[in-house]
Amino acid sequence: MLTPTFRLFESVCNELAGAQSVVITRDDFVVDGVEAPLMDELDLEYRRSDDGALDDAVSFLSKHFALKGASLPFSYDRTTGRFTSIDSRYIDFVDLARNIRSNPRMSAEFERSATDRLTLRTNGVIHRVGWKRTKCQKVTEFNQYLKKHLGFTQKVLLGKEKDGGLDILWAPSLGSFPHRPLVSVQCKNGEYDREVADASLQTTKASLDRQDGLFPDVHLYCVLFNDYIVRDTLPQKRVGFVPLGISDLAAPSKTIECHVL
Repeated sequence: MLTPTFRLFESVCNELAGAQSVVITRDDFVVDGVEAPLMDELDLEYRRSDDGALDDAVSFLSKHFALKGASLPFSYDRTTGRFTSIDSRYIDFVDLARNIRSNPRMSAEFERSATDRLTLRTNGVIHRVGWKRTKCQKVTEFNQYLKKHLGFTQKVLLGKEKDGGLDILWAPSLGSFPHRPLVSVQCKNGEYDREVADASLQTTKASLDRQDGLFPDVHLYCVLFNDYIVRDTLPQKRVGFVPLGISDLAAPSKTIECHVL
């Protein structure tokens, strides 16, 4: 379950979807004289009993997005409680993700929307190849596409998922096919679950490892959850993939950060 802070974040994005500016105060979370549980949970999370919990939550979100190399998609005036949209496209994406989370019928929509967002944070070429597809629905067509555009030399392992365990493939602008690094991004339209991710990656790794000429050692496996990834979410031991979340799809505040020693 999302933390109270990220539930607040999505509530703000929901209010800003289609609006340029809204005022949200603690009173907006009171119905029939009873305060909504979210505010009580925020009080417990930040150990506050006044409006300060709302301020602390926005401050945490601002730092969280900064760690992702991005900025909050809205500004906040604590004196008036006014939230103002800065990145309406991302706000709309967050609102969409919130509304379709854990809906198995909307998994393909989550993949397509995530692909659009990934283009803002990467270079090279991105291919959304997961099922259901509108193109290359036949097995032969799908394998020919992977061969032509990504240098695949062998057929992928097609099971009931009909995509060889591949959702999004990103080839950075480095090298030439078939000796070009590939980043696989598996999409999970639900909250973070390591066991689900590990199970889904078995077919993905098998499909990529059997490609002659491609270097398995340079493959990078990512799993994108319809969730928010923070340090406390993750186990202390290394996992076999890079966990990504909704905030990893925010527009970057800078193109690259460079340090020369």
